[in-house]
Amino acid sequence: MINKTGALLLMSAALISGCQNSTMEPEEINPEIDVCEVCNMGLAHEHFATEVVTADGEVYKFDDIGCMDEFVEMEAHLKEENAAKQYVRDVDTGEWVELEKAFHAYHPDFWTPMANGVVSFKDKESAEKYVKDQGMGEVLDYESLKKHEWSWEQ
Repeated sequence: MINKTGALLLMSAALISGCQNSTMEPEEINPEIDVCEVCNMGLAHEHFATEVVTADGEVYKFDDIGCMDEFVEMEAHLKEENAAKQYVRDVDTGEWVELEKAFHAYHPDFWTPMANGVVSFKDKESAEKYVKDQGMGEVLDYESLKKHEWSWEQ
């Protein structure tokens, strides 16, 4: 016979397992408690935050796209097909965008939390406008971003 405490523990375990992130969708950022997996800094600038969501439901949060790239390099199994999804935020709206679909503006003088100089956008037009407004930089798509040399690689 299961007592009340045991029944509550079973119900809690079922509830927690039912809440796992099996859809591989990004989670909201809580700047008061979330810290970067790589540099351990707080995620104070939410529109620059990025996430890796694994097929197992694990969510890793980063304060800068460069930290996310460094983490994926260290955790090579995450590069396998369907092992994880990577998300960036549109810097203007804060909307989550899959890394493969996003566009980025790059210049070493663009401000980002870890000074990687890569600012993400949900579409090419927004990235081009940012570069034009700043009067410097270049637009990178997913393929050109994969060839990008990050500050931590130098």
